[in-house]
Amino acid sequence: MNQPVLIIAVNSLALLLTVCFSLWISRRTRTAEGWSVGGRSLPLIVVVLTQFATASGGGMLVAQVGLGYQFGWGVVTYGVFTAGGVLALLFMARWLRQHDFVSLPDIIKKIYGGHRVLMTVVTLMTMVVPFGWLCTQLVAFANLFHQLTGVNSTVLAVAFAIVGLLFVLPGGMTSVAWSDAIFGAFMLLMAFVVGFYALHAAGGWSEVAAAATPARVGWEGFLAPGLLTIGLWAMSLTPGTMTNQMYFQRIYAANTLRTVVWSLIGTAALLLGTKVYASVLGMSAFALNPRLGNPEDAAGTIIAGMPLILSVAYSAFICQTLLSTVTSAVQSVVVNITQDIYKNYTTRDVTSRDILKLSRILSAVVLAVALVLSLAFPSALDWIVSSYAYSAVGLFFPVFLGFVLRRTNLVGPYTGIAGVVAGVLVAGVTQALGTNIPYVAYGLAASAAAMLVTGWLTRSRERVGQDGAVPVG
Repeated sequence: MNQPVLIIAVNSLALLLTVCFSLWISRRTRTAEGWSVGGRSLPLIVVVLTQFATASGGGMLVAQVGLGYQFGWGVVTYGVFTAGGVLALLFMARWLRQHDFVSLPDIIKKIYGGHRVLMTVVTLMTMVVPFGWLCTQLVAFANLFHQLTGVNSTVLAVAFAIVGLLFVLPGGMTSVAWSDAIFGAFMLLMAFVVGFYALHAAGGWSEVAAAATPARVGWEGFLAPGLLTIGLWAMSLTPGTMTNQMYFQRIYAANTLRTVVWSLIGTAALLLGTKVYASVLGMSAFALNPRLGNPEDAAGTIIAGMPLILSVAYSAFICQTLLSTVTSAVQSVVVNITQDIYKNYTTRDVTSRDILKLSRILSAVVLAVALVLSLAFPSALDWIVSSYAYSAVGLFFPVFLGFVLRRTNLVGPYTGIAGVVAGVLVAGVTQALGTNIPYVAYGLAASAAAMLVTGWLTRSRERVGQDGAVPVG
């Protein structure tokens, strides 16, 4: 059996088995809460692995290995900011657990009240990142597996979307989280195996260290990307992680506060571990071929020399890594549509059964729209990915500064609106001007300043309450 046929057979069997598991575990999903937040009953190991699998995505497969090729241990610096964003959520974990939140806009509503303009803007911004992730993962799968198998990219994208739908449809978060637990465990195993293989192929650590130069393998490697790049990472990755709804949903889904605390610590540790993996792979690829034209070809350098059985296993690693992000992204977007748009704007009484039925229908619709966009405009996906930074500048201070000030008279709906609009607008203008300082810094500063000024100008004693907000229509 040749390699493409074996890859197709092994991945098809693995996906079939996991779909069957998803159908089996979803039997407990009989309510909208089960679909949206896993019935708030997920144990520690499941929460850690689903957070890890969702956070890893396709970036650890190609882009981060490319960074390792360029900067060596500099990828770990990248990971510090991502892990730091995860750990920062501990700051409000207890408060989050005290309320029956389902989505990130629920936090905004609790702090500022239900002003429709604010809720609409925040909901749309919350949806942008997971929808962008969804599109890019579909494209990444189609391109990667076209190279591995020779199958038409469109056929692969359609097939992958159908499989993703089969994962999400039965149980939403329940299906996604428990399936991610399997994916995450396999991803950790493969990262460990491939890391050791890469070192062996490059002649061992001594050979890698000798070839990669001190600028990559010494302590200076952690600063190799440059202070400007590191500053941009600090201002985009940490706030971006802290405003990513998919992380919040898993906090809501955990069975206890203790599970939340340890899951965030465990997730941060695993994310740092994957950056060590990316650094090792990148530096091993540099030792094997120090003259690659494109650093993102570093992963391909390692894969090209793999024995058949390992390359087939690695293909399953790629497939499951991408699928975990796809399913999480679909479920997250659907929760925003059902909970933050449909429930808030419909005039009819909505039951849990209605939301559950609508969630399953919308899963198919969201995946279909993402599939069409990813096939029609694959070259336009860069602007979707860059929206991660805009989501951060628009949501970071309205969520976290709002949380800090929630018991004061500075917090009201116009404070939140000012923070969102100012952050996005200033970031857009400074990006267009091409300033030396990263545009994210300007956006974050403008968001915080706008909130404080607007809060002071519109302060009112009537606004002070349990969470610092009175619902405004």
